[in-house]
Amino acid sequence: MHSYIQIITTPTADTPGTAMTLDVGKQRYLFGNIHEGLQRACIQRNSRLSKTSEVFITGTTEWKNVGGLFGLILTLADANAAAIISEAENARQGKDAATPEQLAAKSEKLAKYEADRKEVLLEAGLDPDEHVGATDKFGEPQLTLPTLTIHGAENLTHTVATGRRFIFRKGMPVNIIEHSEAQQSELTGDGREPDWTDDSIQVWKLPIQPSLDTGGSVVGLESPRKRSFDEFVGGDLPSPRNDAAPVKHSNIPEDLKDSDHAMRQFVVTEMFNSQWRLDALFESTLRDVDTPTMLWVRNKESNKLERYYPPDDGTLPDIKVLTRRPWPGALVQELPPTKPSKLAMSYIVRHHPQRGKFVPQKAEALNVNRFVWSILQNGTTVKSRDGVTVTPDMVLEPTRLGGGFAIVDLPTRDYLPSLIDRPEWIASRIMDGLQAIIWILGPGVARDPALQVFIQQHGGLKHVVSAPDLSTNYLAFDSTAALVIRLNQIDPERYQIPIHNNISPTIQPPDDSAETKSVEYVAATRDFRLQLEPQLQTQEAPTKQPYLDTRHVLELTPREVLQLAKQAREDVKADRLTEKLAGQNLPSQDAEVICLGTGSSAPSKYRNVSATLLRVPGCGSYLFDCGEGTLGQLRRLYNPTELEGVLRDLKAIWISHMHADHHLGTTSVIKAWREANYGLSDGRVGPPFPRETPMSFVEAVQEKRLFLFAGGQMIQWLAEYSSVEAYGYDKLVAIKTSPSKAHTYSHLEWRGAQLGFHTHDPFMNRAMTEATGIKNLVSCYVAHCFGAQAVTVRFHTGFAFSYSGDCRPSKAFVRIGRGSTVLVHEATFDDEMQGDAQAKKHSTMSEAIGVASAMGAKRLILTHFSQRYQKLPNLDALDDTEVKFDAPEPSMEGTEDAGATQIVDETSPSTESSDPVARQHISTPPPARSRTSPSSSLEQSPPPSPTKHELKIAVAFDFLRVRVGDIASIEKFTPSLQLLFEKLDQRDKEEAYHNPGEVARRKKLEQKQAKREAQEKLLKENREAKASKRTSWRRLRRNTAESEASDNIGVPDSGPVVPEVRQTEVVAEEAVLQSAMEHAAK
Repeated sequence: MHSYIQIITTPTADTPGTAMTLDVGKQRYLFGNIHEGLQRACIQRNSRLSKTSEVFITGTTEWKNVGGLFGLILTLADANAAAIISEAENARQGKDAATPEQLAAKSEKLAKYEADRKEVLLEAGLDPDEHVGATDKFGEPQLTLPTLTIHGAENLTHTVATGRRFIFRKGMPVNIIEHSEAQQSELTGDGREPDWTDDSIQVWKLPIQPSLDTGGSVVGLESPRKRSFDEFVGGDLPSPRNDAAPVKHSNIPEDLKDSDHAMRQFVVTEMFNSQWRLDALFESTLRDVDTPTMLWVRNKESNKLERYYPPDDGTLPDIKVLTRRPWPGALVQELPPTKPSKLAMSYIVRHHPQRGKFVPQKAEALNVNRFVWSILQNGTTVKSRDGVTVTPDMVLEPTRLGGGFAIVDLPTRDYLPSLIDRPEWIASRIMDGLQAIIWILGPGVARDPALQVFIQQHGGLKHVVSAPDLSTNYLAFDSTAALVIRLNQIDPERYQIPIHNNISPTIQPPDDSAETKSVEYVAATRDFRLQLEPQLQTQEAPTKQPYLDTRHVLELTPREVLQLAKQAREDVKADRLTEKLAGQNLPSQDAEVICLGTGSSAPSKYRNVSATLLRVPGCGSYLFDCGEGTLGQLRRLYNPTELEGVLRDLKAIWISHMHADHHLGTTSVIKAWREANYGLSDGRVGPPFPRETPMSFVEAVQEKRLFLFAGGQMIQWLAEYSSVEAYGYDKLVAIKTSPSKAHTYSHLEWRGAQLGFHTHDPFMNRAMTEATGIKNLVSCYVAHCFGAQAVTVRFHTGFAFSYSGDCRPSKAFVRIGRGSTVLVHEATFDDEMQGDAQAKKHSTMSEAIGVASAMGAKRLILTHFSQRYQKLPNLDALDDTEVKFDAPEPSMEGTEDAGATQIVDETSPSTESSDPVARQHISTPPPARSRTSPSSSLEQSPPPSPTKHELKIAVAFDFLRVRVGDIASIEKFTPSLQLLFEKLDQRDKEEAYHNPGEVARRKKLEQKQAKREAQEKLLKENREAKASKRTSWRRLRRNTAESEASDNIGVPDSGPVVPEVRQTEVVAEEAVLQSAMEHAAK
């Protein structure tokens, strides 16, 4: 058996934690921090996690350790679902391809094998019914449902349950095993049994606490009414609060904790293994339906479903309606309260004792039937042919101890006493055979004298250390970095080389070096591999170059590309171009657009998920969407001093919709903002504004705040997670944003109060503008998922910025964004994939250009691509580009949070277009409803005046930094970019063709194709042989009948001819089948 540990990530700017895999045979386990960026790192290093079924999270339950968990679960769920479908399809094809003769032969072979098996097992004194594994290879393929088990510290279940509003997958059960402070006494004890085990490893869990645990204090809030589990499942739920403030979590009664945890477990179960169906509608009376929700009635004449809208006067007719039942995981409006926990998890992992090697000579000498050798080797006593009892130890070499390792996570020095005092370190049952300790340390912990002494006491073990102060800030995502380096060669003003450092830091001596000798340990690096079995061995990284060779990347850039880029730079600097740009009528030309993520759906090697930073001098900085890894992208663009300035200047975050690739980086950005403006958190957790001391919005923003404009579900998610970690929610002004029908303003709600930039309250207007730097913010619903919005933000300088998020082309977006200075619009698909764009509710490149033209935008930046090298637009065809809007516009129904009844529309892209009922949410507009309008003095947007030459287009890649006044210059680099992408694509194909892994994959595909063709040919020949046989038989019978009719007298009986023809046909058929089988074998 081979077993090894491989480091995937160490602390860098965009991979803030340490993660590793343990491979034991064909089984893979994931250990360490499941941080943001882990998925991209695995893709970059080709470390496949699709077969991972166990995840062991180290450290505390904080976002830095679990920020990548949601994305990881979604990826594994989708990969497992695809594997199940593929396995079922392969099994079906194999069964369909088999001929009746082959199935009969297989059945006969299986029957004979089964008879022989029973006879031999009875002879060996074994029960045949207890040993059925021998027939598995002859049985039908069994499809198993994969299960993901996640181990971690307290609050892990609560953290996952907070994602119930935006994560919904079916077919991959997720089991969470968390460890609370109450379990501490059960987990301690000398020589205790392992806490978890399977066929390959056994795990002892080491929960540790800091020595000075002051706990998290809570700012006031009365605890909400507690619910029993029966009440929770029954659906009798209190309505959600408008302010979505964190609930009070101190002094939770012990008798309620179990029921609270059961609620969370129930939510998690229904998130990933629910039997709920999107297309299931249930009939009930209108009075019994919780609104707002989508309602249908069946047309009595056509028998078709039609949308139903209740009367505006509030009366409820006594009629039957159809509605969806909410999926069970979303029944809870808010999770039970919890409190922060400083419990940190570490693990000791051991292989099972290794049986001695089987000695065939001993088995033969004892006259044991070969058929039962494997049973004997697996530890079962058998009888020989002579009737003598044979035990496993008679044919095996002596058993040896299994190897193992410990993985220890110490966030701060305060955790050291608790770790050192663990009794497991002196338990021979656990420590015998241990080979190594892998340390995941916080800043400064490696120099602690107590840790140095502990390592000296265990000097016989291999010590591998990963810590921020011992790690190199290498470029973790080589492919993105290589592309940006080449883009920097072409256009250095817009693309800068990501900040990195490949020089390993010097290991500092311990703080008290006079009393403590420094000890030897290995600094963990990416791809570091430690082999455990069959013997301990340190292996070098599979790649000779552990970090990206930037010089080599520069040398590989084609010379002709650099020549075109040089010419483009000269054209940009030319006086005629400078004079032309100086005369352009653009406000805030110094405003800067920074594309932090330009990919779609999930992080990839070349593009991160959605995030765009806007910096407007004199107004502030604004983040539009915040996908996973956004903070890491910022750290690659700005040095620490510059980044602190950017965060101090950050005024607001806009979240367009609740798909995971658009918001999972928000928590880490808010935490970084808080640290930049207020320093490290003091551990206080609570609502942003205590209820005991109510204050108005004007009073609240006297202190510096970060604004969040989003839907209610996003705000609720942040509020619920704030009870787990003090990440800065107390400094956040989370404003629930929804469009108005007038499309001249948006409904802004904070703590139940209506806010705005143009209200009847001048103090409110001034406070909003001064706190945010924004003159007006207007949003509209767009066709993508429930609650998806596009937005236009206008500033006092006259600068207007429009952001589409994910959507189909929208007339409402054109209206709110008229005359925009800059439009950032998604262009997920090429024009050739128009059908995919409509089915998945995205836009093509031409559609995005058409929206910009209809809007009258001066500049357009295309983003959110599904490809590595996106095709560049053909500007010559711009005059012929006419956007076709999907009519009618998305419904205004559900402007308030529709709650659980709408959740799946925003989590299952595959169902958004395939379900006819779901499509009605977009296709049928509701009747108009009255709503109070704001001040009539609101300025109207200027009408558009688009021309081909005014609209300048830029195709965005990650790390693009462009001034608004320079967007027009990017077009000059289009020829060099096109040539670069062609050369790189050609080189990638050539390298992939000759890559050993690709060669093996290609050979395997060719073999499968040949086998499939042989099976199809065999089926065709078999059908033709049968058809020929039937035709010959009919011809024979017809000829015989005709002969008998013409010669009634003296004609010999022709009956004997029939068997002769039959025999000839059988021989011919067998010859054809034999030839086909020989061909298939070849």
